[in-house]
Amino acid sequence: MSPPTHSLRYATYSTCECARRHILLLSVAGFVLFGSLAAYQHSPSQPPKEIFTDVTEQARISWHHFSGESPDRFLIETMGGGVAFLDFDGDGFQDLFFVNGGETPRGKSSFPVRNALYRNIGNGEFEDVSAKAGVDRLEFYGMGVAVADFDNDGFPDLYVTGFPVSALFHNNGDGTFTDITDRAQVRNAGRWAASAAWFDFDRDGYLDLVVTNYAHFSFDDIKKCELNGRRTYCEQKAYPGMPLTLYHNNGDGTFTDVSAKSGLAALVGRALGVVSIDVNDDDWPDLFVARDASPNLLLLNKGDGTFIDSAVNAEVAYDAHGVARPRGWRRIQNLMSVGERTLSITITTEIWIC
Repeated sequence: MSPPTHSLRYATYSTCECARRHILLLSVAGFVLFGSLAAYQHSPSQPPKEIFTDVTEQARISWHHFSGESPDRFLIETMGGGVAFLDFDGDGFQDLFFVNGGETPRGKSSFPVRNALYRNIGNGEFEDVSAKAGVDRLEFYGMGVAVADFDNDGFPDLYVTGFPVSALFHNNGDGTFTDITDRAQVRNAGRWAASAAWFDFDRDGYLDLVVTNYAHFSFDDIKKCELNGRRTYCEQKAYPGMPLTLYHNNGDGTFTDVSAKSGLAALVGRALGVVSIDVNDDDWPDLFVARDASPNLLLLNKGDGTFIDSAVNAEVAYDAHGVARPRGWRRIQNLMSVGERTLSITITTEIWIC
């Protein structure tokens, strides 16, 4: 029995090469405490100055992301991979780690799909040390990455999110990493994990891990959607959301899933980004979770191992029209000079007809 075909008013963005119809490219919303943006403004009569220069080729970075684009139009194909700066070898120079996507049942790659770790040589160039470091292997569809020294040994570790599992790479301090996912009990099996964040929610001196799970998804569940009579990607609302995952760091290299105990397991939605900061100055780290076509979450840490969602009261759950919009990424910045915290959310909505 073939899956039903749905007609769409709009669709999620695609990574395929096709004609684009841009409805809304970019907007920024959701300021908790509005800070001055004067420094970012320029005169309309003067063209903006060039701030950044593309030095990818000179830096010897040649990595490519593979989406697994296929005729099945799986929603996961539309998601880009994560990237992180980290000084993995402690030489004082920031290195780069890239998360690749993966193959799909009918979207195969002609080259090995691998993550990439580029070591900063210090002269503006990078060296590909992915295989040597042991982080190139990709046994699942990769999404995001969170960097932190979870075991307090002085070296940053990597947690790579993805589908249908995620992975924790321990930094051995000698330029190599070891996959300790199973031993640490943080596989997050069966879930499409978009991103993650490290934070010490119980202030015991060990960083805990929160994982944003996006939606119920399976390569066996092929959804068919059309836009103007043409096959396209289904919108995100065709996929039910999932709860967050919270892992408590036991301090011995293992973690315990406390999602239910903390109350996070009850918060179902299509979560994308997450960031931690002490929003209300009570010395307990809180969480802001940006979700896709689901109300955002502002999770206040009660200090007893549980959280309470205050997004509606803080007016960051929805946009100005009371709509849960698609959110691309999130950033909380502590403006120390004026004592304000600014929450900015980028909303990206496009239609690419494929």
